[in-house]
Amino acid sequence: MSDNIGIWCQEGWTRFQHGGFECTVVSDGLLEMGPARENFPNADPDEVDALLEAHYLSPERVLLNQNLLIVDTPSGRVLFDTGVGTVPELGVRTFGPQTGKAVPNMKSAGISPEDIDIVAITHAHPDHCWGLVDAQGKALYPNARVIVSEADYRHWTDLSQVDAAPNQHMKDHYIGADLNLNAYNGRLQLIGDGEEVVPGITAIATPGHSPGHIVYKIASGNKTMICWGDLCHHYVLLLQRPDWGFQFDYDKPAATTQRRRIYDLVDTQRYSVFAYHFPFPGLGHLRRIGEGYTWLPNQPGQD
Repeated sequence: MSDNIGIWCQEGWTRFQHGGFECTVVSDGLLEMGPARENFPNADPDEVDALLEAHYLSPERVLLNQNLLIVDTPSGRVLFDTGVGTVPELGVRTFGPQTGKAVPNMKSAGISPEDIDIVAITHAHPDHCWGLVDAQGKALYPNARVIVSEADYRHWTDLSQVDAAPNQHMKDHYIGADLNLNAYNGRLQLIGDGEEVVPGITAIATPGHSPGHIVYKIASGNKTMICWGDLCHHYVLLLQRPDWGFQFDYDKPAATTQRRRIYDLVDTQRYSVFAYHFPFPGLGHLRRIGEGYTWLPNQPGQD
């Protein structure tokens, strides 16, 4: 673990210090979400377009990053989420060749899958847990235990749901979660609200986007960061308009409630945020403005 306390960047990865924890961010690539107005069902389409255009963003082509956080602690190296993976019939085939970059970027940062002690999953959606296995469907992190909420594990590995799913993409949600999570049979830990991953890292239940979605509180020294998975997908739309919701929210009212709860926690406590889908590397703070919030990305060298 180095003594560097700033941020430095290479293509596909970056490293920074959080209190006494050294942290590395690796990219799994970009997700193409299509026109924004199709992804926010509670919003007026014209308002969605106008808000994006006001921020010099295209309303026709929403791009979401996949930022994977690795935290070195005295009790082990923890990876948060895994990207979409490289399984031929899932992974890159579903999400495109611009994804599935996590492991090469991890190795560029000097970390191999064998170095990971814990994989902490925020929820069992494709872009968060499908990277647990390699292209042959075998556990990619041979020395790791995998942590996921019980509610998400029970729901997304229930293959009796496949036939009732409305389309192949949703069918694959169950098939892919079952393939990836159950590859760690015997090394799977189901975690609940307030439970500790390792000293300094605690789960906070935030069900809504997924039945058992959780965020992780990462505290070291006088620094606290919330790793929030899919609590918020877009750094303009869902911060400034928290009530709009997102098309893949499992329970939209609950997702909105949790979104506002964590926004308020982060803002009032002045915690930093690690945001999975925000522009790389996804590290910053929130500031409340009226009924919404604005994103303040960390600058290079900012701890």
